[in-house]
Amino acid sequence: MGKVKRVMRCYHCGEVLQSAKENEKGFIGRSHLLAPNAEKEVLYCFSCYEKMKAINTGMLERDADEEILKILDDAVATDAVIIWVVDLFSFNGTLNPDVVNKVKKLKVIVAGTKFDLFPRNTKKEQLKTFINERFAEFGLTPYGVVLFGNTDNIDIANMLNSLSEVRAGHDVYMIGSYTSGKTTLINRMLKSYTNNTRRAIKTEVYPGTSVKLLEIPFSNSASFYEVPGFSLVTSTLGKVEKDIQKIITPKKEIKTTTRILSPGETLLIGSLASFELISGKPTTFKLYTAEMVESKKVLSKKARETMMENYDKKFLRPVSSRFNTFTDYDLFDYTMEKDGKVHDIGIAGLCWASFVAKGQVIRVMFPKGAALKEYLGKLR
Repeated sequence: MGKVKRVMRCYHCGEVLQSAKENEKGFIGRSHLLAPNAEKEVLYCFSCYEKMKAINTGMLERDADEEILKILDDAVATDAVIIWVVDLFSFNGTLNPDVVNKVKKLKVIVAGTKFDLFPRNTKKEQLKTFINERFAEFGLTPYGVVLFGNTDNIDIANMLNSLSEVRAGHDVYMIGSYTSGKTTLINRMLKSYTNNTRRAIKTEVYPGTSVKLLEIPFSNSASFYEVPGFSLVTSTLGKVEKDIQKIITPKKEIKTTTRILSPGETLLIGSLASFELISGKPTTFKLYTAEMVESKKVLSKKARETMMENYDKKFLRPVSSRFNTFTDYDLFDYTMEKDGKVHDIGIAGLCWASFVAKGQVIRVMFPKGAALKEYLGKLR
């Protein structure tokens, strides 16, 4: 895998810190920039030092709703089975460690939704491997992985029989983020569900919380619970307005755009993110986005100017009013290996880019607090 490091910036003006040119923006003493704990310190460029006014650090917050964690305590106490529904396009940004730690000792079945929106050459086994690897990074080994498309016919009888074998008489809790497709999956299930018990399907406030759960009886002693969606804390979807969410969420097959970047060129994704080739050989990038997302190749020295113009004229979607200054973004530099293999860099909830690693240095700019991840050729 390529080496990645956070791009150090002034915590007041947001300029990239550099120690080479004293008269240019972002200058800081070399000893400060290369200090062993520099990435953990609040650093200012020399021109901002006296102002002592920090911008937020953009830490990847992963706070789960406390009431959902309380519900999961009961799931753990009863040795329940967990069905974790994930949106295949953006789930990496919604894997909350607090939730993982709660359920990691239970049987967790991962249900990936929106498979039919992926490019037609996407192989199910590759995606399943990708999902298993992402959960394993958080210390959870899924009991199984299943994939669903929005138009797939779901054999409810077979699904319930399979669940019956897995759960061995225990309850089942379905969890997932707000936009995972959990509710849609439940609604499709209910269309052909037959209640063979004396208990009714009901929605009521879960004891000790203020949230409502849908309860579907499996038997006279076991139930299927749909837990409310938890926050999209590290997904771009959780950072932008609802109208922007509609633009960046795919509804049709995911769009593939191919661009060749030379050093000194940047690929803008609306005014929400960018991929810049800092150094290396010209590189072909395959960009995967929702169908309404627009991209444009520009000279890196004009990238910020183009983004600023786009905030006003909106000629390149998406444009969020929550991200309109340089300090609203995180920047990371990826120094790639020379392995000649396809690598993917994904911005949770927004896009991913595929390219062949040849020792390039690639700078990624993306909404502060969203999750960024490099993968080895699993997404295409």
